[in-house]
Amino acid sequence: MEKTPGPKPRTNVFGFFDETGVLHTPTTDKVFALGLLVCQQPRELHRSIVAYKNSQRYFKEFKFTDIRDNNLGLYRGFIDLVFGGTNNRFISIVYDKQLLNMSDYNHDHERAYSMLAAQVISHALGIGRTAETEYIAILADDISTSKSDRFEKIVKDKVHQKLRRNAVFGIARLESHAISEIQLCDVLVGTVAYAFKVKYGVVKGEGAKLGIVKHLQKRLGLGRLSQTFQKRLKGGIYFSVEEYDNKK
Repeated sequence: MEKTPGPKPRTNVFGFFDETGVLHTPTTDKVFALGLLVCQQPRELHRSIVAYKNSQRYFKEFKFTDIRDNNLGLYRGFIDLVFGGTNNRFISIVYDKQLLNMSDYNHDHERAYSMLAAQVISHALGIGRTAETEYIAILADDISTSKSDRFEKIVKDKVHQKLRRNAVFGIARLESHAISEIQLCDVLVGTVAYAFKVKYGVVKGEGAKLGIVKHLQKRLGLGRLSQTFQKRLKGGIYFSVEEYDNKK
């Protein structure tokens, strides 16, 4: 007798969420980007971060804006921790804010932010894990996200609508200086955004920040970071960057 297939096994993952730029200044600070670092085994990544900080005797907050020539090596090593783990995923969407039609969101920047965040989260779930159904808890930078309950409700509702299940089982907003994984997301999304700033002519592209862009490109085996791509590497490592196109 043929066995009736049952539901897929459920897997719980953690997502560390951050952004760079703000939505309400479309004529300045041209680039807005969201990033999500997804971990199946956050303990593994956290232990590697703690060990790295101890080895470097560095106990301050990692922030992309703080990258300088004298700490470029430190930040290269920090980024490398993602590639040294297993099943880590980083997903980012980059927006030229002048292409965003805010009338689609009733000119409500808080709603727009929440809906864009939901897009990133929806895209991240289930990538390369077709044999399992993933549910995620989101840990987001408290400074970046809205303080109202609308952020949580909109994100949960939109992800449910997209995936047809309550895939987000919790959202916690935390201070990034206390969560090293959010700091890692900050550095990754900042690096991606900087590459697009160079592409758009917002910055010249020089010094340590360009150096960290080149380092990430090398780790990913890419000639250019400022493009839409999906990259799968050994150990289940996955990187995805999407350049927003309002014509889609």
